[in-house]
Amino acid sequence: MEIPGMPAVNLKQTLEWLRKELTEMQIQDQQLLLALRHLQSLLEELRAESTHWENTRPSRSTSPFRARLGSDSRGCQPVSRGLSQLLLGEESRRSSLP
Repeated sequence: MEIPGMPAVNLKQTLEWLRKELTEMQIQDQQLLLALRHLQSLLEELRAESTHWENTRPSRSTSPFRARLGSDSRGCQPVSRGLSQLLLGEESRRSSLP
């Protein structure tokens, strides 16, 4: 199928570019899905650990996480370089139109 005023070669190149972009988007979707599944498993582990600490500690006034981190600080585990790049979009490649 040819669009009037557009040579078949340009249409072919455009379709190839579009296929490539869609393939890259699928790969990015799969990477995001894997990252989300990993985060979900980490959250489940933290919930299990939290439940364990809640059930085994003698005093219920302070969370074990707050006790380790101090009552005023908000703790945050370091994010792996690959995950941080993924979340910040550093590995994301956006192509320009041909």
